[in-house]
Amino acid sequence: MSNDEFTRMFNYMTDRFDRIDKAIESKAEASDLRVALNLLDSLSKRQEISDDERIVMSHQLTRLHEWVEAAAKRIDPEFVH
Repeated sequence: MSNDEFTRMFNYMTDRFDRIDKAIESKAEASDLRVALNLLDSLSKRQEISDDERIVMSHQLTRLHEWVEAAAKRIDPEFVH
């Protein structure tokens, strides 16, 4: 192998390793993934709580509506909904 071929091969390998090092540096670390997963868990929990609260509010409004209709019928027996 001539000196010129060796230099070209050395430069190629150096460039290749530099690109690999840059790619590795840009990869997410495990701690970054943990932060992202914790954020997703938090958002999921908030959404679950919000859904539960909406269900409870819906039941409360249904019950209130039934009470209002019952009161209206007592006040005016001809009340028709």
